[in-house]
Amino acid sequence: MGLEEACKLFDLSGKSAIITGAASGIGRAVALVLARFGADVIPVDIDQEAAEKVAEEIRGSGRKALAVKVDVTKKDEVENMVEKVIDEFEKIDILVNCAGIISAEPISSMSDETLDRIFDVNFKGTVHCCQAVMEHMTDRESGKIVNIGSSISSLGSVANLSGGGASYCSSKATVHGFSRCLAWELAPEGVNVNVVAPGITNTPMHEGVWEGAQDYYLKSVPLGRLAEPEDIADVVLFLCSEAARYIVGQAIHVNGGQFMAG
Repeated sequence: MGLEEACKLFDLSGKSAIITGAASGIGRAVALVLARFGADVIPVDIDQEAAEKVAEEIRGSGRKALAVKVDVTKKDEVENMVEKVIDEFEKIDILVNCAGIISAEPISSMSDETLDRIFDVNFKGTVHCCQAVMEHMTDRESGKIVNIGSSISSLGSVANLSGGGASYCSSKATVHGFSRCLAWELAPEGVNVNVVAPGITNTPMHEGVWEGAQDYYLKSVPLGRLAEPEDIADVVLFLCSEAARYIVGQAIHVNGGQFMAG
């Protein structure tokens, strides 16, 4: 395969992509890299102003972009957003679920309010978005869904750091299980579902939560550094491209070697 043919595998021209949690961190990096490779992008976030800044940056690169304010815990808002996107872009080719929140409460003091909030955003928000695009993608027999899980926390290996993390770990493990079931259901209809599982990433969400634990993490990462959002976004790009056409139901771990899947 020559360079030209290889480049075509990653060409997203004519594709439209919804990215949740796109105002910052991994979501922002994903939105920008998909646009750089030709996609029109819908940055979705509860922070309208920040999402619009990402959209402006994408438009500046020559791609079409539409920022939409959505609380992913509210199913009606998600459904309305999908309808709006189809009206504006005519189709949805890609969905990347990056919206998420974190908590480090120890199990002994973990409240129902914390559990509900973490699962509402991290798990139910992912489910709402997948449900909202499923019929559209299966009708077209085409689509890519990438859910952001977590390679470290979904395995429970952060549970004793910074005082807790059980609610976050559990919510991310649930995303992994849901994604495998969704992959089984949608693959016969031409839709690829996969998970990208980041290690600890240098994003605003982690600021302060893992304070005092960075030395521990760095010693456990063979590459010797935390992930940057672009490290994760480039793998999402791969899964959204034609190069990943035969990858279904996989969790790709992007953690610098901190966890090595067997």
